Amino acid sequence: MAGHRGTQVTSLADRAPSAEGNAFLATLHAEHREHLLRFTRRLLPADPHRAEDVVQECLFRAWRNSETLAGKGKSVRPWLFTVARNLIVDWARRDNARPVVFGDDDFDLLPGGSDFADEVVERCVVEEGLARLTPMQREALEQVYRLDNTRQRAAVAIGVPVGTVKSRVHHARIAMAEALACHGVTAAGW
Repeated sequence: MAGHRGTQVTSLADRAPSAEGNAFLATLHAEHREHLLRFTRRLLPADPHRAEDVVQECLFRAWRNSETLAGKGKSVRPWLFTVARNLIVDWARRDNARPVVFGDDDFDLLPGGSDFADEVVERCVVEEGLARLTPMQREALEQVYRLDNTRQRAAVAIGVPVGTVKSRVHHARIAMAEALACHGVTAAGW
């Protein structure tokens, strides 16, 4: 079958192992399935269905690689056990990487109670406002408001005159008030 731009595209049937591969799978199944199942059940004692899935996936991968594995002879079992262990580790990582889903009642357990979503929105609005400032204005605001320095200490930390810090803070506050007003936040609320 010809593919796009003259490349050869193969189907799954074209890549499937031969009759020898199927015979190899039957041998693998007969010789190694029970040992592999015992191994996976020890690693997954609380989930026998997952253990079965791991065994099936191992045998499928062995079937797909039958030409390579047929030459290994008796050393196929360690390969199967390694594949099984790696599958279990990969699936556990995947399961642990899923985001936590909260129900409506769960927000009461978070810090800040049910206002958690409002806090997130407020942070996003403030970050957007800060992004509109010049780097010098952000630095002055950080020194004065986040680090709670006096304007004199901020001037020393930044290395500019006190009047410059006052000017930057003043203009930064005006710019922040305008940015926040776009989202309906008043200067009094900020």
